[in-house]
Amino acid sequence: MTETFTTSWSEQTQLDNLARIHRNKEIIKGAVRSVGFKEMRIHTENGYEKIRKEIAYIALEGGITAYCPAEEFSERDFKSLNGFTGTIQEVIIDHLELENQIAIVSVKKADEIKKQRFISEIDYLTEKGTLDEVTYEGTVSGYNPKTQRIFVRVKGTDCFMLPQDWDWNRVRNLQDVIERGQKIQVKVLRFDPERDLVQVSRKDTIPDPWDAIENLKEMNTVAGKVSGVSQVHGIFVQLENGLEVKGLKPAKVEEPNVGDVVSCVVRSVDRENRRAKVVIVGYPRGKKKRKDVGDFLFE
Repeated sequence: MTETFTTSWSEQTQLDNLARIHRNKEIIKGAVRSVGFKEMRIHTENGYEKIRKEIAYIALEGGITAYCPAEEFSERDFKSLNGFTGTIQEVIIDHLELENQIAIVSVKKADEIKKQRFISEIDYLTEKGTLDEVTYEGTVSGYNPKTQRIFVRVKGTDCFMLPQDWDWNRVRNLQDVIERGQKIQVKVLRFDPERDLVQVSRKDTIPDPWDAIENLKEMNTVAGKVSGVSQVHGIFVQLENGLEVKGLKPAKVEEPNVGDVVSCVVRSVDRENRRAKVVIVGYPRGKKKRKDVGDFLFE
């Protein structure tokens, strides 16, 4: 490695700590401080060659700067690592170059260790019959609108989620709800070892709003918000517990607009088929004005 790199450590205690972490293959956290290109001296079949590589500069505890080459950042190929600047990553110390006092770290190898542990844990919990009792934290890593698959990274493992496993309520446009980098709680539904696929569910970590619908039926009136109005499908109202139900209205009540807060009476509940109907009886906060596209002419 060229001498253009800032040394990772300056004191023996720092080196001793790094050596211990390296020896024990401990997974530690670091912050991606910056990303840039530098020449690295790489050992090849023809000896050492200088190759220009993209490098993530990672700040570790104790004032130590470590370096992660792009090929050690992820098993996936990224056009650039710039988007990871400022993020917190889990790494292992991959190599300590004593001559130039440089610490090389690997996010990819840390992910491999975490994945092995995660899969072993899934197998163990499956055998015990307690897999559905454990909740994990995951990070949304992407969404494919063609397949409607949501991708979630859990313990260094790329998992997938089907749209119906995101929420108890049907989400009309997942792209408006899902954010890359979003932290969510998930449960593992199944693991396919042959295809190396882990399916997870966010919905299973959230209380089922239908468990409370019977209590609402006993109330004289309940509050809700109009979540959809369609000439074909009708009116939809979201109740306080997040449940979206079919809305009806008497002829004497004005037509609702999306976003209107309404008072309703629960008319019917079909718990088995997960359907309910409410009747809109009023607008306690008044009605939202529908903005005319030509209003700006009179402003």
